[in-house]
Amino acid sequence: MLRVLEINESQDLSYVRSNWHRLWESTPGATFFQTLEWLQIYWKHFGEGKQLRVLLVLEGQCLVGVVPLVVVKEPTRLGKVNVLTYPLADWGTHFSVLAENPQLTLRRALQHIQEQPRDWDMIDLRWLAEEDMEVNLTSDAMADAGYSPNPGVWKETVFIDFEGTWDDYLRSRSPKMRSDIRRKLNKFDSTGRVHLERYRPQGKAANDCDPRWDLYSQATTIAEKSWQGHSTTGTTISHRHIRRYIKDCHVAATELGMLDLAMLYLDGKPIGFCYNYCSDGHIFGLRRGDAPEARELGLGTTLTAILIRDSFQRADKSLDMGPGSFEAKRRWMTRIATVGRMTHYPMLAPRAQILRLKHWWQSCRDRKTGRLRTALEGKQSPV
Repeated sequence: MLRVLEINESQDLSYVRSNWHRLWESTPGATFFQTLEWLQIYWKHFGEGKQLRVLLVLEGQCLVGVVPLVVVKEPTRLGKVNVLTYPLADWGTHFSVLAENPQLTLRRALQHIQEQPRDWDMIDLRWLAEEDMEVNLTSDAMADAGYSPNPGVWKETVFIDFEGTWDDYLRSRSPKMRSDIRRKLNKFDSTGRVHLERYRPQGKAANDCDPRWDLYSQATTIAEKSWQGHSTTGTTISHRHIRRYIKDCHVAATELGMLDLAMLYLDGKPIGFCYNYCSDGHIFGLRRGDAPEARELGLGTTLTAILIRDSFQRADKSLDMGPGSFEAKRRWMTRIATVGRMTHYPMLAPRAQILRLKHWWQSCRDRKTGRLRTALEGKQSPV
């Protein structure tokens, strides 16, 4: 018989750190954003005004699943709506429960939510992987718990799958792009003026957790000199609104062995960076930046090409380039992945019902006009 223990204070979760890590390791595709370390850092910096609801699912005295949830006030044209969702907040693209049996775990957790006083206007479980949507994992769990699941698309993200070899990948690009990449790589490889330093520590357990603040400082300096230095969104690594959060994550990712920081040098001078998180060969590209002179010399293409070539050599599995800027990313991608959502709109919550109609109308419009996947795949050059 499964039972649920709900935790509402992030510091109380430290007591289950080892079991959380055990479940993280047994969850396929688990990312840095599903670690307890990340959740506590996120809550420290962005928890104000939110309600933490982490559900620990136990069988007897054994922890068999973790379902991290948060109630967030989100502005709409109808006023603020309390949404029960995962805590990812668009820092990554995918999230899931931690468990060997995720559907059973999620069902029991949602039954617990059903039994408690409602402090939310709607449930909106976002950042679902395509595999989740294909097998109806979240949908069936919600239905079995007594909710009415409504599937939808949250975002779409671009992937590079490192299948085959670097040469195989090049052959899959358009002739023009293939020629451009080879020309630039041959030029810089022959002169030795450009080199890539890629720092991927093994973590504290392997006594390899130097944060390399020199590389971090170089990356933030480049970000400040690029368009990111003038950005007002507050999401770039050099922006003071999130700088402390990024630095705390940097330390945690280093100690967990999940940091992947690549720095491109021209004549010994740092000129471009890719700041990523990595787990089990799966890379998530958090941010990248190029110094102004890098763009003038076409080194943005060189940085991406060298990074991808290096990942093939390391036998990495995939690179999630993230949503947005699709026109710039499409020539590199091997596929587009849908990031799903599963929403429940309570019948007795009028604003949630109006939002249901709005989301339904948006999905109808998307089907009518064709989504990004169709548009970009239509532009892909033949192999």
